[in-house]
Amino acid sequence: MSQRTRIGVMLPSSNTTVEWDFQRVLPAETSVHSARMWLTGSDADGLERMNQDMETATEHLASAAVDVIVYACTGGSLVEGPGYDQKIKARIEDLSGIPAVPTSTAVLEALERLGAHKLSVATPYPLTMTQKVGEYLQGNGYEVLAIEGRAHGSNLEIGADPDDAIVDFVCQTMDSDCDAVFLSCTNWNTMGVAQRLEEDTGKPVVTSNQATIWSTLRTLGFDQPVAGYGRLLQM
Repeated sequence: MSQRTRIGVMLPSSNTTVEWDFQRVLPAETSVHSARMWLTGSDADGLERMNQDMETATEHLASAAVDVIVYACTGGSLVEGPGYDQKIKARIEDLSGIPAVPTSTAVLEALERLGAHKLSVATPYPLTMTQKVGEYLQGNGYEVLAIEGRAHGSNLEIGADPDDAIVDFVCQTMDSDCDAVFLSCTNWNTMGVAQRLEEDTGKPVVTSNQATIWSTLRTLGFDQPVAGYGRLLQM
C-alpha cells in the first residue's frame, strides 16, 4: 500500500454525489480517483448498458495503482438479481488483482453489522428498479416490510433532490415495525440526512454511499469512527 492510500471509484457518468460524500469523510491520507461509466437515466436497460463500460473503467483505475476499486452504483450491482454483485466483484478483481467493493455488497455487510432483518426501503427509482431492489434484499434473506420509489426521470434529478423532500418521503413511507431503513442509490443525497433520520425515526439508517464508504475503509484497514452520518460509520 502506498503512503497515500488511493481509492479507485467507478461510477455512473451522471452521478454528482459519490465523490462529494467520499471527500467529506475520508481520512486525510487518502485520495479518490474516479472513472465514469455512461448513464443518464435510472432504468434497468440503461444500467445494463452502463455495465459494458465496467472492464474499461477497471483497467483505467488499475493503471493508477489504486489500493481498492469501488463499484459505486447500487442499481448497477444488483440489476441482474441476487448474486450479481458477487459476479461484479469477481470480475473486477480478476481483471485488476485489486480488492473490489460493489455498493450492493457493502449494503448487505452494513445491514448484517447492524443486526437488521426487517427493512423499510426507499429509492429514487421508477417502479421496475425499485422492485429489483426489493427482490435483491429478499433474495439475500431480508424481510422487506415497505418499499417505495420516488421515481425521478433522470439521474441528474436524483442528485438534485432536496434534503427536506428526502426526509419527508422516507418518514411518510417507513414501516414503524422495521428494524432498519435502507435508502438506495449512490446519487441520492441521503448520507447527509442519515443522522437526522435516525434521530427522527429511532431506526438505524443505511444509505448506499454511507455503506460503501464504511466497507471501503474497513477493506483498507481504517477503523476510526466518523460522526455525523449515522451510526454505521461510528461502528
